[in-house]
Parts: sequence; structure tokens; C-alpha cells
Amino acid sequence: MYTYGMELRKSLSILDLSIKEEIVLLAIIQGINTPLLLAKETRVTRPAVYDILKKLKERGLVKSHIHNGKKSWSLASKEDIDEALYETKKVLLSISEGVEEVKGLSDGTIVVHRGKVAILSMLSHIMNHRQEARLHIMQGDMVQKGWDAIVGKETINKFNDDLRSHRIITEAIFPNHWFKDHVNRLGIDEGIKWLKGFIGRAYSAHQIDKKYFNHAGQIFMFKDSLYLMAMNEALVVEIRNSEIQKMVKSMFSFIEEHAEKVDINIGLQKMIEELENKNKM
Repeated sequence: MYTYGMELRKSLSILDLSIKEEIVLLAIIQGINTPLLLAKETRVTRPAVYDILKKLKERGLVKSHIHNGKKSWSLASKEDIDEALYETKKVLLSISEGVEEVKGLSDGTIVVHRGKVAILSMLSHIMNHRQEARLHIMQGDMVQKGWDAIVGKETINKFNDDLRSHRIITEAIFPNHWFKDHVNRLGIDEGIKWLKGFIGRAYSAHQIDKKYFNHAGQIFMFKDSLYLMAMNEALVVEIRNSEIQKMVKSMFSFIEEHAEKVDINIGLQKMIEELENKNKM
């Protein structure tokens, strides 16, 4: 009978297998691939081995093969095991539908958030787990449509309020005339309300030519995570990898050094006063 290291057996504890299920799975990992050999090497009866193989297959841990009329068994593929384990993780951690996680081999993790429910949950997580953090933002010229559809105007205003109340230090890169263009789209009354939601949100802001922002993409970057956002397509890719984050931070620094720095809060207040005066006329 095969013996196995304690570390390997300990790592399988999360699967909550019976003793017999565990030793059959461990034998398959070692390359024992038929019910006859599994029964012989594990000392589990053949009928029990067949039953265990069926259960392990249903859980996505093993798969069967037929070659020259003979059936053999092997460990499932990495992708199948990842999917099976992630389904358990979603239940345990109450992860929203539409969220997919892919782990890398280094310090990296990629989480894909698809659809309204998953994205709203992600935004809530950002606000609830970021106190006095630094946030870098860059966004295209056509992002508001997706935010309005997925998040809604009231939630957008609350998001801006949370950024201020949580004392998140925001450094933003915008296309020139971005605020003015959106006010023209919204109209004066809605535009004033929208602009007020941004006051106090950004610690610093840089503006560059809008020709570089003819898209609906966004980047949110914290110290420990990076979010590549396509809100118009209800898609956010969250990346936690130190080297990718260093690369994007360098990109932000380069743009800021070649952009016009503006006091966004003074500019917004001036726009609001002009619009309010225009509304009184």
C-alpha cells in the first residue's frame, strides 16, 4: 500500500473526503489508474473503489479514459479542478455570480467581474476595505454610459461620497474638457448635481488632449490591486500582481509628467457657479 507525505494529506483536508476517498485519490495522483490496481494498492474493495471513483468524478477531481476498450482513471485537468474548487469557494465566501478567479504561479491573481451584480459587489468591496488609501484613476471619454446603466446616478454620487468619507486620496488623469462635455450631455440641473459629487474627490488631477481618450475604458489602481474596467460592457478585470502594478504606476507617472496639472476642485466650483448663474437668467 502506498504511503503519502503529511503535507500532501493535510492539503487535501479542505476537500472533506472520507479516509477511503482520500487514499484512492492519492493513489491516482501517484499514477495508479485502474480499479483493479487501485483496489490492490489501497486495500479498498473493488466495489468501493468504483463508488469512490464515481463520487470523485462528480466533484470534478478525476476523469476517466477509454483506450483499446479498457477504462483507466487520472487526475482531472488543472482547469477542471480550479473550477470545482472555485464553486466551493464561491459558496463559502458568498462570491457573486459573474465573478471568475484565475490564480497565477507567482504572487498574481486575476479576478474577472462580469455583469451588474458582480460589479456592484466589487465596488462595495473597494469602499469597505480601503481606508485612507491612495487611488490612481484614468478613464476614457465615454465611460459615463456604462456607469449610468450599471451603477445608476444615485449610487455614483454615493460612491463619490464614500471616497471622501473614507479619506481615499485620489489622483486622476482626465481628457481635456471632460467635465464640460458631460454637463452638456446631462443638462444644467443634472450637470450641477453631478459636478457637486466630484468636489473634494480628487487630491490631484492631470489633463491631456482628449484624442488619447476616445474609448470607454478605465483604470483604478490601489497599492495592492489594479482594476481594468469596461463598464459599457459590464466587465472589470481585477489584477493583483506586483510587477504589473509597477508597470502601470510607471505609466501613470510618465503621463503626469507630460500633462497639465490642474486644481480640479477650484475648476469644478467655478463651473458650478457659472451654471447656477446661467440657470437664474
